[in-house]
Amino acid sequence: MRWLLPIFLICTWTVVNDSFAKPNVPPLTTTLTIASWNLQWLASDPIVIKNPPPQRTHADYQQLANIAIQLDADILAFQEVADRQAISKILTNDEYVFEFSRRQRESQHNDKRYAEPWPQFVGFAIRKGISYVRNADLQQLDLWGNKSLRYGVDITLLNDGKPALRLLTVHLKSGCYSQQQSTKKRACRQLNRQFEILEQWVDRRAAEPLPFMILGDFNRRLTQPNDKMWQQLDDGRPTGLSLYAATEGQKSQCRIKIHNKRKKHGQIRHYPNFIDHIVLDGRAKLKMVNNSFRELTTDVEVVKAFNLSDHCPIALSLNL
Repeated sequence: MRWLLPIFLICTWTVVNDSFAKPNVPPLTTTLTIASWNLQWLASDPIVIKNPPPQRTHADYQQLANIAIQLDADILAFQEVADRQAISKILTNDEYVFEFSRRQRESQHNDKRYAEPWPQFVGFAIRKGISYVRNADLQQLDLWGNKSLRYGVDITLLNDGKPALRLLTVHLKSGCYSQQQSTKKRACRQLNRQFEILEQWVDRRAAEPLPFMILGDFNRRLTQPNDKMWQQLDDGRPTGLSLYAATEGQKSQCRIKIHNKRKKHGQIRHYPNFIDHIVLDGRAKLKMVNNSFRELTTDVEVVKAFNLSDHCPIALSLNL
């Protein structure tokens, strides 16, 4: 997407919700490509954890950059990115502004309880020229307040200086992917609590006049029949609330490489049910371009040859 930039841009910063309003730049077109992509431990420095993933080479980063070019997102909600240096290897600073969760900055401390870096942060890459406001993070998703679980990042897009769309990106607790798994599992209890927090966020947004979307890695097959966590989120309250998952009725064609630590080689896997989702409220759904949802997959031979990601990006188009 191309956006019309004025020749002389006067940057005016306004404090909003403990954040900053970016300079308003009127768009040439109001159709946006909004995407989500878990980039699987995207880090420039070696990852200091037990059983770290394979370190990426320059060629691996170049392949990821090629995927990003094909995706051509105006707004990318990303997950599992360590820092700006890492994501700048696939999205240029010249073209995008990056907003990371404040957990990223807060985790850079000298507390001895956190001996190992944990470079898995969420955020947005926003094409320069798109006006937005940074809202407070949904920090409550970190259930114990010890930075062990990921915050949500919350922004409001502006159109002609006025709020047009609220976006929240999340990366929820893994390990409770389907209804069939026991609710007694620790991961399921934690994920259920996170969905309660998401529901509260949805209820607050539903009471406001602005359309909204939640996108990211939910670590849950929400579109499976009678999923309790989806039913909790889309409960019809407040009156009139209706949510739509763009992945509804879709099957993933994503092929990924899983590294076998024992055999020291990669295995190609296919999981047909999405755990990454783009969720829209009824007002946002009315703005969605028909049949615009897509999953960007990569040829299996390329997947075999390079260390890409264990997720494929998903996207849709929306008219502000």
